[in-house]
Amino acid sequence: MAAYGALINVNGNPFVTPNSTPFCLYRKVVVNSVANGTYQGASASIPVNASYPAIAFCKTSNTAQPTYVSAIRSGSNVMVSSGNPYGQAHTLTAYIFAIFPQTLPEWGIAIWDAAGRLVLTNESRVLSDLVTIGTPGNNGGINIDQTLSGSYAVCPGILGATLIQVMVQGQPQVIAATAYTGCRFNGSTSRISAASSSNASGSVVGSTNNGNAIIAIKTDPYD
Repeated sequence: MAAYGALINVNGNPFVTPNSTPFCLYRKVVVNSVANGTYQGASASIPVNASYPAIAFCKTSNTAQPTYVSAIRSGSNVMVSSGNPYGQAHTLTAYIFAIFPQTLPEWGIAIWDAAGRLVLTNESRVLSDLVTIGTPGNNGGINIDQTLSGSYAVCPGILGATLIQVMVQGQPQVIAATAYTGCRFNGSTSRISAASSSNASGSVVGSTNNGNAIIAIKTDPYD
């Protein structure tokens, strides 16, 4: 137990200051995809102070084939993107969470840490209720395909790859189509699965499976 501060129950998990600082919603962004040949992609760059730890969760609108999502951090920017190699238009929604100073509300609860930083208020939308999709191992990675009731967003990652044999100038070559996370919301359910970065046609000759699980959140508290 902390020597001073507050003990708060956050969705069944104890939140203790000054020993804990929560990730809170920093920004939500919505971007429509644009066409680039037979490819449809969306992207956004969100400025985030380089000293703030940050994490992104993403979802897309529904498409016939899976649309992949990705997120990277470069200095003081978090960059999120989505891609559908089959040319299917979609909307990317990204939720950026960070540990950052909160804004003092006009009234309610305000909690500071030992360094004097405001870390939690009654208006903070805390990252909580993380859901694990898939089981690490053979049932994880590219073998994940699960539909959940409601709107969810996933933490982007790489699940594996599909090996496709194609003909180039009459000679067979094998290419690897990276499988990213995908999360398609159709208005009532979210389908979470692997999503290919390529629409290459050819013979599937193998695959690699990273065997990792996908972490997701229900987006209702942040919309």
